[in-house]
Amino acid sequence: MSGQSAFSQAAIAELRPGGIDEVVRRHEGMLRRFIALRIGGGADVDDLVHEVFLRFARRPPDEGVERLDSYLFQTAANLIRDRARRQQVRRLAAPEIEDDAAAQVPATPEQTLIDRETLTEVRRALADLPERTRHVFLLYRIDGLRHQAIADALGVSISTVEKDVRRAMAHLTRRVRRP
Repeated sequence: MSGQSAFSQAAIAELRPGGIDEVVRRHEGMLRRFIALRIGGGADVDDLVHEVFLRFARRPPDEGVERLDSYLFQTAANLIRDRARRQQVRRLAAPEIEDDAAAQVPATPEQTLIDRETLTEVRRALADLPERTRHVFLLYRIDGLRHQAIADALGVSISTVEKDVRRAMAHLTRRVRRP
């Protein structure tokens, strides 16, 4: 690679004094248009653009980026794909959720309070998990993705996904008390 590090000279220049602010300034408009063309307008565009830059900022310092624009657009494409998968799962699950909700008896004020306290405990327990473990667990339990899809999306093995789900479940079981 002719003595160059994993970062291209252009990427290094963009990361100097202005840091992430400079990267955002140079690429936000193009990313916004790229995402909007694929998903339409709305608040989701803002959320996805924000998430792209957040992932860029949070990547390990030793993770090289040869072409910054390619990295950002590939990250955006992956986020759009993940969003579509989640929406599909929600669409498929919606009739089941509505049927379950219709069959439920209205909760008492006491049960509502217990449910809120339990939800607070779950949120705290989730916040204590390592980021990847929490992300894997939420993709599996909330978004309904299969282990293979999660492994592909995150670039980890299926075994890693399975272990993270087990770790998260064990942690939640220990931390959240049931009445």
